[in-house]
Amino acid sequence: MLNAAISDEQRIKQHRAVWAVRPELRSVYQEWFAQLWRCLEGRRPVVEIGAGPGFFKDYFPELIATDVISGPNLDIVCGATPLPFQSGSLGGVVMLDVLHHLPDPLDFLAEAGRVLRPGGRLVTIEPWITCPSYFFYRYFHDEDCSLRVDIRQPFGRSEKKAFDGNAAIPFKVLKQVSPENSSLHLLRADPFIALPYLATFGFKRVRPIPKTIVDIARFGERLLSPIRKLLATRILIVWERVGLIDGSLN
Repeated sequence: MLNAAISDEQRIKQHRAVWAVRPELRSVYQEWFAQLWRCLEGRRPVVEIGAGPGFFKDYFPELIATDVISGPNLDIVCGATPLPFQSGSLGGVVMLDVLHHLPDPLDFLAEAGRVLRPGGRLVTIEPWITCPSYFFYRYFHDEDCSLRVDIRQPFGRSEKKAFDGNAAIPFKVLKQVSPENSSLHLLRADPFIALPYLATFGFKRVRPIPKTIVDIARFGERLLSPIRKLLATRILIVWERVGLIDGSLN
């Protein structure tokens, strides 16, 4: 198991080391990357927020990878607010497990709405709260999970590390508070169980898991699909930028 009491830079290095020796973990992430990319439906250019070790760009090199921590495969080192892009200049923004780490998620949604052109999309996969997943995130995960979190200032005024997170933030954003940004329209919010990822133990495990176990988890995911909303641990969210062009709504 990996040591959680390390710096953000060390965490990036550890993740890359685990990634290199875990083909079954790479296969799960590759499926997620492909799903996020499909949701863009050809919109370009695309910026990734919170690229971390830069794995997404390995599969889609045209991606503009950004992160607040300097690292390999990054094109720009920057935070999520503000973003160093002109208003209406992007076709897509993608994130994987990033929204629940942001110190100002509502400000970020407004900023994403600014940099996206009308019809552009913000696509992300995030933790999702159900009865089973709340128990998991609350007691067996190395990040916080509190439904009492104030998403306007989820981490208070204390100094925050990049990997500090609260798994309840996406749930709160979608369920309890309307984003303070009328330019983003919620297009999809699809919970899923993510059994294949759970079977890999994520980046906490250094040694590979047998491929057969992950394949069985994929079968279980399909089998339990009818009740996925009750058991979900993750959610795919797609927002689309709306606006006026030549007096017509897009």
